[in-house]
Amino acid sequence: MAKKTVKRKQLPKRKPVGKKASRAKNKKIYLLVLSLALCFSILAFFLIKDYFHEAESFESNKYFVKGIDVSHHNPILNWQSLLDTDITFAYIKSTEDTSHIDRNYIYNYSLAKETNIKVGAYHFYRFAMSGKEQANHFLKNTKLESGDLIPAIDVEHSALNVYNKDKDYMKTVVDELKILENELYEYLGIHPVIYTNKDCYKLYIKGNFPENIIWMCDLHNEPSDEIANWRIWQFSHKGELPGVDGHIDLNYYRYSFNEFKELQLP
Repeated sequence: MAKKTVKRKQLPKRKPVGKKASRAKNKKIYLLVLSLALCFSILAFFLIKDYFHEAESFESNKYFVKGIDVSHHNPILNWQSLLDTDITFAYIKSTEDTSHIDRNYIYNYSLAKETNIKVGAYHFYRFAMSGKEQANHFLKNTKLESGDLIPAIDVEHSALNVYNKDKDYMKTVVDELKILENELYEYLGIHPVIYTNKDCYKLYIKGNFPENIIWMCDLHNEPSDEIANWRIWQFSHKGELPGVDGHIDLNYYRYSFNEFKELQLP
C-alpha cells in the first residue's frame, strides 16, 4: 500500500531582531522608566516639602503677640533671653493623667515669673481616664495666680492617646474631658483654654465645648475662621530662639496686646 504524503503547514518565519532594533526598544523602556521616576520624584518633593516645612522664627506681619510652650522635652530656659526676643506669653506643661508631674514645671514657672512674660500652665489630657481625678491632680500641683494665663487642656493623639473609632470609646473620651473641663471651670470661675489640632478638634471638641477658647495647632495654615473662638495658633515645633537649646514650639495670639488680657486670670 502506497504511503500518502502529508503536507505540513508551514509557520510564518520570524524576522530576526537585529541589534539596532533591540537597542531602540531598550532605549524606549529606559526613557519611560526615567520619566516616571522623575514625575514621582517631583511629586514626592512637594509632598515632603509641604509636610515637613515649618517656620523656625516669628515672621508674620499680621500677628504681633508672640508666645512659646514648653515641657520637660525642652531644657530649663533662659527666660531673660526670651524676654529680649519680645516673647509675650508662655504655656508650661504642669501635669499629665492622674499622677505625672512635669519635672521642669516648677523651675520654668519660677524663672519665667521673674520676667514680664505672662505664664500659664497646661495639663495633658489622658484619653478616657477619670476627668475628675485628672482635674484634682492638676489643681493640686499647679500654681494659679492672678494675672497668669488661663490654664489649658492639651487634647491630642499620642502613643498613649491612640485613635480608636469605637463609638463607645470616643464617647468616653469626650465625657471625661467634659468632666475635667467642668471641674476646672467650677474651681476657676472661667472656662479653660483647649489646645488641639484639626483632627482632634473634629473628633472631640467641635460642638462639645462652645464656650472655650481654642488654641489650635496647625503647622502649615492659619486656623480657619470656621473655628470662631480660636485665639492662639501654634504654627511650629521647630522654632529657634536665642537662649534656647534645640527646637521650641512657637505661637501667635490672634488679636492685639490690649485684647490679650482676655487670656489672663482675674
